[in-house]
Amino acid sequence: MRYLILFLLVVGCSSAGKEYRGVTPVRADIEGSVWDVYRQGDMVQAIRVNMEMLPAMDRMLSRAILAIERATGCKVIPNSITGDQALVNARLACDGV
Repeated sequence: MRYLILFLLVVGCSSAGKEYRGVTPVRADIEGSVWDVYRQGDMVQAIRVNMEMLPAMDRMLSRAILAIERATGCKVIPNSITGDQALVNARLACDGV
């Protein structure tokens, strides 16, 4: 029972990579997909924090990009995107930000 409680506590959390340690995420809800967006300079990581059954890769990437752009106010550099349906890394192009 205590493992179940621990699991349920961890499921609702996001934890970015070590590059983003100490960075407070900005939460973005895009068409029902909830993302925590971590930014460090021109690098960014988006982690989906809600459950979705068998999400399509192209749909999740487009939602992640939109979440990143809304959370940062910058554009994602298209060829910089890596990741999957739950975690996306990218680089940003910020004009005057």
